[in-house]
Amino acid sequence: MPQPKVAFVGFGEAAQCFAKHLAAQTGAPMVAFCQGKTHAPPYSQVFRAMAAGCGVTLVERLDDLSDADVIFSAVVVAVAAETGEAISRIVRPGCLVVDINAASPRTKRRVAEAVEARGGVFADTNLMGSVDLYGAAVALYTSGSGAERFADIFRPLGFRIEVAGPEAGTAAAVKMLRSVVTKGMEALLVEALTAATLAGVREETMRGLCASMDATTFSKFLDMCVRSDVLHAERRAVEMEGVAEGLRELGFDPLMTTATTERLRVSAQLGLREEFAQRSGYSADEVLDRYADAHSAS
Repeated sequence: MPQPKVAFVGFGEAAQCFAKHLAAQTGAPMVAFCQGKTHAPPYSQVFRAMAAGCGVTLVERLDDLSDADVIFSAVVVAVAAETGEAISRIVRPGCLVVDINAASPRTKRRVAEAVEARGGVFADTNLMGSVDLYGAAVALYTSGSGAERFADIFRPLGFRIEVAGPEAGTAAAVKMLRSVVTKGMEALLVEALTAATLAGVREETMRGLCASMDATTFSKFLDMCVRSDVLHAERRAVEMEGVAEGLRELGFDPLMTTATTERLRVSAQLGLREEFAQRSGYSADEVLDRYADAHSAS
């Protein structure tokens, strides 16, 4: 089977990583177009040389990608929608557009509609990790009319792809909610460890955090957090008010700690503690279903 003609719109870290991997796997020529703040025509010689090292030739116009079989959209989120719609205007029937931007489900659906209206197919594709850590082996979660085709073409080339279904936006929703946790944990850790540094207990705090987290699996920790939240959110909110005051005494603004307090208060105000306290046992799924019901009714 001949290798598809692959093109990139945007050529940042993820696109460069994928291009290098594809060049090593297939040796097929690839092209890229950039129109960003950092790189745009006329491209610098340094950028041209870097792209060439990835097996990619830079082109001057988006229209120069019109004969591609697969177009990766890899731009910043702020321009993901307009870029996707611009790509839709140059695709030919059957072209696969792979949108790897961390855009919202609504944006992914909007771009999918534009691509499909021109006879293309669309893969809402999301990096479930960092190419800094995993390289081209980063897990890719994808959905949409072109998701199965994307998997069929690129799995044999060493990409780790899981198909979520035929609807664009499904994979993006999972990525969005995963980011709530991963970016939230980053912000919490930076807040706690910066405050620990101010208090002179950074090493001790890091040991305490890592020892408890390393002692269990994340799935068990997640289950415990959800099941205990319904019982102890009110008490924990009061505790976190005290923690926030302690951080202020260090001269530190407790942004994430304050948000944690408010989140715990919301759980407590749902009024579900007594219901679950009377049960002999319950699952995290049962708690989350009741939380969702309560929020829907409010």
